[in-house]
Amino acid sequence: MTGLRVIDWTHVLAGPFAGYQLGLLGAEVIRIERADGDDMIRVKGADPELAALGLGEAFVAQGAGKRSLAIDARDPRAVQALAALIAGADVLLENFRPGKLAALGFDPQQLIERHPRLVVCSITGFGPASNRRAYDHVMQAASGLMVANAGSDGMPQRIGFPLIDYAVGQQAALAVMSALYRRASQAESRVRGEWLQVSMMGAALTLLTPTYAAPLISGIEVPRSASTAFSGNPLSGTFATAEGQLAIVCNSVEQSKALLAALHETGAEGALVQELHGAAERRDVQHTHKLLAAMLISRTAADWEELLLRHGVPATSVIGPAQAAAEAARHWPHVELEHPKATKRVPVPGIGFTSSEVLTPSLRAPVRRGADTRVLLAQAGLDESVIEAMLADGAASEPRGHSGPGIAT
Repeated sequence: MTGLRVIDWTHVLAGPFAGYQLGLLGAEVIRIERADGDDMIRVKGADPELAALGLGEAFVAQGAGKRSLAIDARDPRAVQALAALIAGADVLLENFRPGKLAALGFDPQQLIERHPRLVVCSITGFGPASNRRAYDHVMQAASGLMVANAGSDGMPQRIGFPLIDYAVGQQAALAVMSALYRRASQAESRVRGEWLQVSMMGAALTLLTPTYAAPLISGIEVPRSASTAFSGNPLSGTFATAEGQLAIVCNSVEQSKALLAALHETGAEGALVQELHGAAERRDVQHTHKLLAAMLISRTAADWEELLLRHGVPATSVIGPAQAAAEAARHWPHVELEHPKATKRVPVPGIGFTSSEVLTPSLRAPVRRGADTRVLLAQAGLDESVIEAMLADGAASEPRGHSGPGIAT
């Protein structure tokens, strides 16, 4: 995607994550920000010194490689600059509430009529026809995800991180890639651009397909909860061990037999293993889990993982996200992050797949809000005197003490 320019006029998580995906694939991404304040994602962070700079960890994790233009989009001079930047862009990402972009003077329908090469991607909560405010927690409830993730007590529960925000970010990036492919194939006949509509509800329902396939297609409701394996096999679950938690999945008859064989190998009482087999055959989840829990408590999760993998049973110790990411992070892009105490070299998430071709260029470190304001306004055709006036009256901003040109490297 080298040579493509993306205007990332989004905020918080879903839209910026979509822009980050495109940046990881080589696109130049220009983040449009407010001149008078940081996006929540910039100032929320575990490290207060980074947060004070507008470099909160969640922002850093999806801000590498991007340029930053901080302006008041209601100012006529800013509108002129935005119009010029959009005219020269390949993609415009936005996640305002429906109608807000048009109210700012950038109606997507008019933009694609005016710029045949432009792809506009609008990210909404409940879709373009709804003006309801949407956050990840709300969407988890409205999409059925909380019910699908209910605990063994049947109480709906949310997944404890913004899963849908990131899912819709990836779906938006996929939608943009598909539109760019269509643009390339229609090069000779294309007379207008393309306007994509991607919603959090749509992304959530895509993720939830396995949970509603049976009732939607056959009319049969299959009871499920977060404590039950998708296959329904009672020999699957998460169990306490002598040290740590162990996740086991037995989705086939062969895997079930292998688990019983592994238990026999540990010296487990034959009658108990037989009772376990019978309970599993009857689909008695509660009794199966009670018996398994009593057996698995005798060894550590690491010991069980080694034994069960040797028998061909899918199993793993339960670990935290940071531990899981630590190994992968060695192969992710790294950036030099400014910190009040000392410059830090930190990893930022990669694209999630590999290729025989080089996908991700060297990424510039995430920048403070408005780091590229001067150079981007100049590229948009504004005179230096106009830029200085905008900075002076608050229609544009740059980091305090900023003196560099803000050009990406």
